[in-house]
Amino acid sequence: MANEVSLAEAAARIAQADSVLLSTHVSPDGDGIGSGLGLARGLAGMGKQALLGMADPVPAYLSFLPAGDFVRTGPGDDSHWDVLLTLDCGDWERLGDAPGNRGRFGTVINLDHHQSNERYGDLNVVVPQASATGLLAFQMLEEVGAPIGADAALCLYTAIATDTGFFRYSNTDVATFEVATELVRAGAVPYTVHHALHENNPASRLRMMGEALRLTEFHGDGRIGIIPLDPGAYERADASPDDAEGLVELPRSVAGVEVAVLLRPTLEEDGYKASLRSKKQVDVSRVAEQFGGGGHARAAGCRLDLPLEQARDRLVAAIQEELNRAE
Repeated sequence: MANEVSLAEAAARIAQADSVLLSTHVSPDGDGIGSGLGLARGLAGMGKQALLGMADPVPAYLSFLPAGDFVRTGPGDDSHWDVLLTLDCGDWERLGDAPGNRGRFGTVINLDHHQSNERYGDLNVVVPQASATGLLAFQMLEEVGAPIGADAALCLYTAIATDTGFFRYSNTDVATFEVATELVRAGAVPYTVHHALHENNPASRLRMMGEALRLTEFHGDGRIGIIPLDPGAYERADASPDDAEGLVELPRSVAGVEVAVLLRPTLEEDGYKASLRSKKQVDVSRVAEQFGGGGHARAAGCRLDLPLEQARDRLVAAIQEELNRAE
């Protein structure tokens, strides 16, 4: 199904459509939700039926985004849509049950920037050099001639800002700043995003940070920093899984650490989700792919259906192999 096309070719199909269902991966993040809401608002402004359908709800930390009536969560129904536009999602299974029956879509378009993307769409636009899917979403709206109002601009700015670490990560390039400038010009207010994500933490977030710091371990002569959150960590901190979002940055900030890992329990089933980040030397997508995951060279993720200690040890061993390879 690897029919790779240009963004302009995919945009031409969207321009022809009357209805576009957007979707992103389970446990959605700022890039997936911001891209989806920005596109939904822009396409609706052209008179199209547009909706962001997701398996999971918008997490609390992104509740400041102007979702309006553009979000639906839960399993997809049998209604027909001309286009399903998937965002920031490397494989079909990671969409969860949001799409429902694939046969109800005229065309499935896969828009992503993950190098490990499986090209599962009828049309695939995969641009690994793009810093965020939000950047591609902006280009898509420009290509189809959709209006980008202040609300859509805020959503797209959030997508880009969160996936580039607020323009700090190595994936941040000239194009990133150029698109961010256009979004600010369209009405996005950077401080609104900064305040919501960095100056509005509940007390439970700080307690979760304290628990994470207490559990942090260092391996490989201090080059691997890992936070193994056990199932009781949330209860001890009187916190929720949302409060653990982004905690992988804590060990990543330590001098000498090349690879940081956050291991957190999956709530529905046994097992752990791993968020991996690296600085310069290690391609963590290679590590994630060993466990059925994927992502980018500097940011990736996977799931391990193992007890915590085994999951930690397997990850540390795989990361150490990549560190040795990089030397």
